[in-house]
Amino acid sequence: MSRILDMGLQLLSRKVEEMFNLGIDSYNKSIEGLLKYTDVEREVYEYARKLRDLYEEVSDIVTELIARYQPVAKDLRYIRSCTNVSYDVLRMGRYSLEITRSSRMLGALLECDLTPISEAGYMVGEMLKKSLQAFQKLDIEAARQVKMMDEKIDEIYRDRLRAITLERDGTRECDVAVVLALRNLERIADHATYVCDAVEYVVLGHVRHRE
Repeated sequence: MSRILDMGLQLLSRKVEEMFNLGIDSYNKSIEGLLKYTDVEREVYEYARKLRDLYEEVSDIVTELIARYQPVAKDLRYIRSCTNVSYDVLRMGRYSLEITRSSRMLGALLECDLTPISEAGYMVGEMLKKSLQAFQKLDIEAARQVKMMDEKIDEIYRDRLRAITLERDGTRECDVAVVLALRNLERIADHATYVCDAVEYVVLGHVRHRE
């Protein structure tokens, strides 16, 4: 039975990794569209649709593995974590779609200073790649590095909110567009850290939260 369970775990792992890579592609496309002033909503929507289908596949595999083999200890933690990680990736895809929709509704942002989005966008992209690697290898140290990077994203978001509130150094349209984009980036970064929480849970059986 253990060999059959291992085969099921391998299939589950492949599906989650496929979903994660698709989520990263979706994210990259949304940021590219925003920074290059191109409409990529249809493409990002298609990514979101595929992510939903894969999420359902992962859920079905998880249900079957638990019902048929009654896994315990680390195997059970891994299976449960795959459910959570697949949901996190699904939400990443949704926030990527929101980035494309909000920028399209506000029109071309040629007059806006998109530096905060470019800076945060690059860092979030790195967080996604590193969180995938951490989950693939169940690497706790890599996972904790990603969680530290999340603090910088929060800082960029807060700084922009302060600038808009206190300085009013841009147009209202630009202010709304940049804050909406940064808010979605901040949420994507949060989900990357949730993936890293899952890594700690699988390996240690608990999560060490920051103070």
